[in-house]
Amino acid sequence: MNGAHVSERDLRLFLVLDAVLAERSVTRAAARLGVTQSAVSHSLRSLRSRLGDPLLVRTPTGLEPTPLAQSLRPDLRSGLDALERLLRHQQHFDPATSTRSFSLATPDHPQFTMIPEFIGYLRQTAPGVDVCIRAIGPGLPEEMASGRLDLVLAGAEAEGILGLDREVMRQRVIDEPFRCLLRRGHPALARPLDLQAYVALPHVLVSTTGGKTGIVDEALAVRGLRRRVAVTVPSFPAAAYIVASSDLIATLPQAVAERAERLDVELRPPPLELPRGVAYLWWHPRFQHDPGHTWWRRALAGALSPFRCGDA
Repeated sequence: MNGAHVSERDLRLFLVLDAVLAERSVTRAAARLGVTQSAVSHSLRSLRSRLGDPLLVRTPTGLEPTPLAQSLRPDLRSGLDALERLLRHQQHFDPATSTRSFSLATPDHPQFTMIPEFIGYLRQTAPGVDVCIRAIGPGLPEEMASGRLDLVLAGAEAEGILGLDREVMRQRVIDEPFRCLLRRGHPALARPLDLQAYVALPHVLVSTTGGKTGIVDEALAVRGLRRRVAVTVPSFPAAAYIVASSDLIATLPQAVAERAERLDVELRPPPLELPRGVAYLWWHPRFQHDPGHTWWRRALAGALSPFRCGDA
């Protein structure tokens, strides 16, 4: 054991020596380690050969350690205790006492809907934890792999647009319908909002990627229809405020539309079938088993659970 590196075999020998010194019996040491007596005897012979000392000698009262073995035991026990503490530390995370920082990249939909209440919850349950909420931008895979960014909350389009590949793990956390938003007193509300009236209205489109079309345009195209997108914005709250102050209509995720009801607006179901709004938490597999990261993922998934809702 004079080399600079400790091998797996060396660690096994240390465990055997510690057990034999504690039990003063090969039989009891074998039972403690869950191995055969011959395995303990073989390891003890290897230790004696490598250290040039009998380590334990048989006496009328049992095995007794040599002076060398006695001198080794404090450092041996200290080293094994340190390894055990390291393993316990890796398996434990206490949000109530942690001062760790966590990060999330997300569009402004969750910032407008669930993040405020979620931060209030964190202040109660994890007062020492710091949180960084940031916009989605380039370089996400590299940031996630390095640990500079813990999680991304985004739709399935992130896999292509943002460069998230199959190696990145994901969990579906949002699955909700859409609602149409119009200002209270809008002339279109005087009668049922059918497809013809819907297409005739000027629309607000929310595009976080700068695109000129969305799922509504795709659904209309299947029917050979088009709408006029009069205003394109990158922000869901901005769309809600624009609708409240104009004659435009917006088709928004249900959670956003319901919170926009605090404005002078009304909600209507879309007059055409639309796919549901689905989003995922994305993370790098490097952190799959990290206790703190696991807690952060589960806390966010729990806060987002109301957004996995039915079309009621």
